[in-house]
Amino acid sequence: MAQLGTLNVRMPESLKRHGCEVLDAQGVSTSEAVRALFQYLEREQSLPSQLFAQPEDPVDPRREILRSLVGVLPAEYSLADARRDRLAAKGL
Repeated sequence: MAQLGTLNVRMPESLKRHGCEVLDAQGVSTSEAVRALFQYLEREQSLPSQLFAQPEDPVDPRREILRSLVGVLPAEYSLADARRDRLAAKGL
């Protein structure tokens, strides 16, 4: 059997709690998630790009999403009508 090692990681308690909530919702333990990360590092010999990639323009990902939605709504759709309907539903 392989010798087992231990990691001790310091992080803000709220970050730990929120991260564990996500893992719990996905049915993954903290150990499984960390083990999967280290298996990736061993296999790929590099960091997962999405972990540390910083977009040059933080608005850019939102712009890409909006661009992908162009033409999704029918031409007769009215944002003003939709807003009025939402406000009416809230009693405002």
